[in-house]
Amino acid sequence: MTEPIDLARASPARLYDALLGGKNHFEVDRKLCHELLDLAPDLRTLCTENRRWLAEAITRMTTEGRIDQFLDLGAGLPTAQNTHDVALRLNLAAKVVYVDNDLTAISHGRALLADEKSSFFADADLADPAAVLAHHAVTAGLDLHRPVGLLFGLSLHSVTDLDEAVQVVGDYLAAVPSGSYLALTHPLNPHDGSRLSSFSTGIAAKLKSAFPWGRFRTRDEIARLVTGLDLVRPGLVDLTGWWPADEQNLSRTGAGQLLMVALGRKP
Repeated sequence: MTEPIDLARASPARLYDALLGGKNHFEVDRKLCHELLDLAPDLRTLCTENRRWLAEAITRMTTEGRIDQFLDLGAGLPTAQNTHDVALRLNLAAKVVYVDNDLTAISHGRALLADEKSSFFADADLADPAAVLAHHAVTAGLDLHRPVGLLFGLSLHSVTDLDEAVQVVGDYLAAVPSGSYLALTHPLNPHDGSRLSSFSTGIAAKLKSAFPWGRFRTRDEIARLVTGLDLVRPGLVDLTGWWPADEQNLSRTGAGQLLMVALGRKP
C-alpha cells in the first residue's frame, strides 16, 4: 500500500514548487515559502535562475556534447523548463528518465509523463545508485553504453555525508561511458564567519526546522563532487559568476551566492 502524503508537513519538492510559483503544494509549504522569502527576498529568483541554468546545461550538453539521453536525479515536481521539454525542443529523439522518491513528485511526474513515449519516471532514491540504475525505467529508457547527461539539480545536498555523496556521484559516473556529462547545482556555506556564511546558516536552519534538508557545503567540499571531470568554463562558480553581466538576473551580493554550479564532461 502506498504511504499517504503528509499534508501537515512541508516537503522539499513542494516547497521548491511554491518558490517557483507552481500549484502543486499545500498551505504548510506556502507558509514555509513566505518565511524563507522574509529571510531572503530574492530566493524565488534564485530558484527560477536554477531552472534557467539547468536548461542552459542541457542545451550545451546537447549542442556541444551530442548528448541525447538524460538522467535527472532528484527531479522534484514538474515545473517550468522540465528536462524533457528542453531536451525534446533541441532533439526530438532525446530520452529522459526522472528519478525521485518524494510521493507528490512521483504522483505528478507519472501523470505528466503518462502520454510521453520518450520520458520516464523512476520512483527511487538517488542516494542508491544501484537501485536507480537497475530500475526498469532506466534500463528500458536509456542506453548506458552511450554517453548520458547526469543532472543533480539542488539534490546532492540531501546526501549529508560528504564521502557518501562523493561515492554516489562516482557510482553514477562509473556506470556511464566517456563523453558523458554531469550538471550540478548545490547550496553553499563557506563556514568562514562571513556575512554569506551567516546568511546561509540562517536559511539552512529555517529549512531544517521543517524537514531533513541536507547539508550546505563549502566550495572545496562541492569541488570534490566534480573531481576528475573536465569542467566547462567558467568551471565551478556561484550562480552569479556563470552569466555575463548583461545576462545576469541576480545581485552579486544576494541569494545568488548561495548556489554553486558546474558542468563537467567525463574524460
